[in-house]
This record gives sequence, structure tokens and C-alpha cells, in this order.
Amino acid sequence: MAREKRKAPDRHEVENVVLEYRRTGDTELRDRLISQHLYLVQTVARKFTGLGESHEDLLQEGAMGLINAVDLFDPDRGVQFSTYATHLVEGQIRHYLRDRGKLIKQPAWVQELTTKIVKATEGLTQELNRAPTLAEIAERAATSPHNVRRMLDARERSKVASLDAARSDDDGQAPVIDPEKLRTDDGDDVHLPVEDRIFLRDAMSRLRTLERKVVHLFYYLDLNQTEIARKLGISVNYASYLLRGAVAKLKNAFESSQEQAQAAAELEEKKSATGAYSLSLRPAPTDALTKLPTRGHFVDQIGQEVERATRYPQQFSLVLVEPDCDDSDEEKLVALSLLLRTNVRGIDLLARLSGARFGLLLPHTGREAGVLADRIVRTVESRMSGTITISAGYAVFPTNGRSTESLMSATEEALLAAHQQGGNCSLRAPRAARGNDRAQAATG
Repeated sequence: MAREKRKAPDRHEVENVVLEYRRTGDTELRDRLISQHLYLVQTVARKFTGLGESHEDLLQEGAMGLINAVDLFDPDRGVQFSTYATHLVEGQIRHYLRDRGKLIKQPAWVQELTTKIVKATEGLTQELNRAPTLAEIAERAATSPHNVRRMLDARERSKVASLDAARSDDDGQAPVIDPEKLRTDDGDDVHLPVEDRIFLRDAMSRLRTLERKVVHLFYYLDLNQTEIARKLGISVNYASYLLRGAVAKLKNAFESSQEQAQAAAELEEKKSATGAYSLSLRPAPTDALTKLPTRGHFVDQIGQEVERATRYPQQFSLVLVEPDCDDSDEEKLVALSLLLRTNVRGIDLLARLSGARFGLLLPHTGREAGVLADRIVRTVESRMSGTITISAGYAVFPTNGRSTESLMSATEEALLAAHQQGGNCSLRAPRAARGNDRAQAATG
């Protein structure tokens, strides 16, 4: 039998009970108001499920907010009691979560680094038939041995600390790691994943200046809304409004990027189902040494990406990477290819084009390709112990070219300029001339 939906108490009846309670202070009337509005606590608490706190704790905090509402409500202000009570219940739960969050919250980059280190350790143990060294784990996880040691130490300490935890369902959960134990002076070692940084920087650039400040103060400096309002010289309500609006815009930007990727995948699937030639669904020819796709496959994929980016429209980027000196050492080339592979997203295409030159195709990426190019140059310099440095050139569709030929030419020009500048750097291709690019596109 379906459960009946609980009806809210009559507004006029509630007002009469509130007035009578204010006049007499009768505790039975107080208990009656609380009992009648416990459904508000249930409704509000459901909004916060899945955030790591038990439903019972949320209900308890919400009930405290409801009690405060009954004690503090002023009927002369013309506000409906249920509206006032809902506000206080939600505020009480939010304060509870915020205060608890400072103790249990794990940033995404901490979780990802932990996962990478654990997977690297397990994988290397199976491959080497022995316990891997810190240096081996660090190379596989694309971080430093110093950070591996700190993370492993933090994991061990957290296991001991969890024995004193009051919760009985901790088994199987990821250990709580104090992010402060991972802080280092080297900002390149512990960082957001490249794809997250590229997306976040692009999405943040679309926010208004004040919205960016509020997001930075709330999520990066961990200030509450009252502190943000005081720091920026605005009201708390306006700070809350700006924060909600900024988060909504970032969410919409993320959903939009997901929809574009989904649309592109569906188009490829449709083309394949109708018998259309789709190279991306065929096995890519690979280079014997590095096991990476070859130049022919890379160029064909650029052509497909040009078609997609023109239809929707959207941006994508090319990056060419090459050692600064003519080095044909096969071990170094394999090491370089592995290092490049760990610094790209799953949707990116990495290929060996010729000799020691590698190419990267970055879908849904605009000028922020420079973040990845710079990071690759710095990573190679630090990880390969000074035995090799590289230069990188990158170009963005459609700013630097609107065809496969023009984009490849522009990227090669940028790579050559980086070499001539002394190497160990990355440069962006110059903006394409409209007339010349149209001519290339017409013949491409």
C-alpha cells in the first residue's frame, strides 16, 4: 500500500498556536509545533544525503534548527513559520557539514594521487616480483619520491588513527589523509590533473571577476560566507548569491562539455552503423618501438577532428614535441614516450610521427593547451635527470588554422621557433592569415 504524502499543517492554525505559545509559554504548545513540522527536517535532510554523513546525524542537526526556529520565530515580521523554519533547519545542517568537512574532506587531487600511487605500487610489484622503490613508484605515478613517501606515511598513520574512530563501518573505506602532510614547496609535483586544470581554468575565465574571487576564497582559502562578505565588503546574502551563481555556471560548463563529447561519440557510432568510413573505430597502426600510433593515423584523426569542430563548433589543439638535440637512443625515446603517455588525458591521441618527434591531438581544448605543453617540458626536464630536454609547439583550431595542413604547418613552425629560442620551452603558433587558410582548407 502506497504511503500517504504528509500534508503540511494549516497555516492559520500554526499562526494561532505560535501566538498562544508566545503569550503563555506553554511547553505543550512548543512540543506541538515541533512535532507538526518534523516533516521539514526530513525534507531538508534528504537534500544533503550522500555527503559522507549519516542520515540520522543530519536529522539530529535539522531538529536542532527546528527547535531554534520555534524559540526565535517572530510572527510580527509577516514571514510564514514554515519558511522561517526551513531556513534555520538548512542553515544548521550546512554549518554542521562545513565544520565536519574541515576534518574529513579530501580534495580531488589528494584522492587521485593516492589512487595513482596505490595502482603504481600494485602494478610494479606484479611486474618486478618485488617491492618497488620510491623512485619507481614516483615515475609510474608521475610525481616525486618525496610525495610518495609522504602519502604512504600518511596512509599508515591514518590506519592507526582509524582504530579510535567511533564509526564501525570504516572497513573498506579509503583512509582519511591530511592534505597538509602533502604540501610541498614544489608546486609542480602535487597538482590537479592536467585535464581538470585545463577545464577549470577555462570555465573560471567565464565567470565575472567578483564571482571568481568568491569561488577562490570559499574553495581555495576555505573562508566561510561571512568571512568572504567581510573581506570583499559585500553583504552575506550577496556573497551567498554570487557563490551559488558561480557554482551553477561551472556546473553548466561541465555538463556542456560532456554533452559535446557525447554528441561526437554518437555521431561516430551512427557513421559506423550506416557503413561510413570511420578510421577512429579501426585498429590504429602502431610504431614498433614505442607502441604508439603512427603519423598516418595521427593526420587522419586531425581531419576527423576538423570536421567535428567545424560542425558543432568547438576547439581542439595540436602539440608537437621533440628533443632539443638529435638523439636516436632508443631507450631514451621509449622513456620519453612513457612519460608523455602519463601526462595526457584518456581522450587525447599521442603518436610517434617520425624519428624522435611526437604529436598530441587534444579534443575540446583551446588556448589552455599551453598549460599541458609547458607541463610536459618541465616534467621531461625534471624526470629525465638532465639527460634530455625537449621543445614543444602548439596550435589551436580555428585560431591558428582551419585545415589539417594549415594546423600541422603552424605547429611545426612553433616547434622550430622553440628550438631556435634555445630549447626547453614551448611556444604557440602565430595566428593564421584568413585568406591563406581558406585557400589551404579548400585544397585540403
